Amino acid sequence: MTAAHNAKRAAQSSKRSKFCALSFAFCVLSFPGRAFDLNDLDVGKVVSGGAKLVKAVGGLSDADEIKVGREVAANLAARYGLVEDPVKVKYVNLVGQAVVSHCDRKKIPYHFGILHTSEINALAAPGGYIFITQGLLDTLKDESELAGVLAHEVTHVVRRHIVKAIRKANLLGAGEDLASAAGKDVSKYSQLSDFSINLLSNGLSRSDELEADKGGTILAASVGYDPKGLRRSIERLAAKQQAEVLLSRFNKTHPAAKERLTAIDQTLRQNGLSNEGRQLAERFQAHLAKK
Repeated sequence: MTAAHNAKRAAQSSKRSKFCALSFAFCVLSFPGRAFDLNDLDVGKVVSGGAKLVKAVGGLSDADEIKVGREVAANLAARYGLVEDPVKVKYVNLVGQAVVSHCDRKKIPYHFGILHTSEINALAAPGGYIFITQGLLDTLKDESELAGVLAHEVTHVVRRHIVKAIRKANLLGAGEDLASAAGKDVSKYSQLSDFSINLLSNGLSRSDELEADKGGTILAASVGYDPKGLRRSIERLAAKQQAEVLLSRFNKTHPAAKERLTAIDQTLRQNGLSNEGRQLAERFQAHLAKK
């Protein structure tokens, strides 16, 4: 058997694998996802037990991480509100679950929600609680871009980036000081709530964000999506000068677009990823077009 024949068979096998992966994603899209529910998050009791969560973060089990994530998710839902359009919410959840089905950390439940704000951002709380803002959704053009963004956030959860950030803050003493103060003054619990949100508001490390870009690109491609979906979304945001105010938080919490695009291009080359995946613009527009 010639080398050329072997190469041809390998290429055909790769295409079949991608087709099967995306076909699986289509099947996933026919089942309900895990949408956020404000009642489930219990926004009214968001700060209860916060002190214990911050102090215990040094060695988080999956169960503890999920509890921390629920606290953060409830805060975000209370701050921005949640988009309740059932078509949009279900669609984002289903694309998210298709991505999760190919990630390296499937033992925890993942939940996807849309924040009711024109700010442009996406956030991953510990334990699989992932949000995308309506503002960011409005900038995307197809399903592969949405999958790329969600895969970036899923990678944060898989790599436990938020847990590392919380642990670092705890080692610096910030979390312990707040917890101690809360024990003496009940009003300090609101500070614990703010502390959790600030971990996301101030941004993760540059290395964590670039790792999520690389991992998210590979993850979305493994499902069968165009691997350049995330790249296109970042490139478009970089050119969106008229939305500077709406992009202020996004720019604050992410590395420069040029650096991110360079890292993604390197990942595409190193993993032999091309444009063979699907973009699915029509399906995306059918579910998320402005009404």
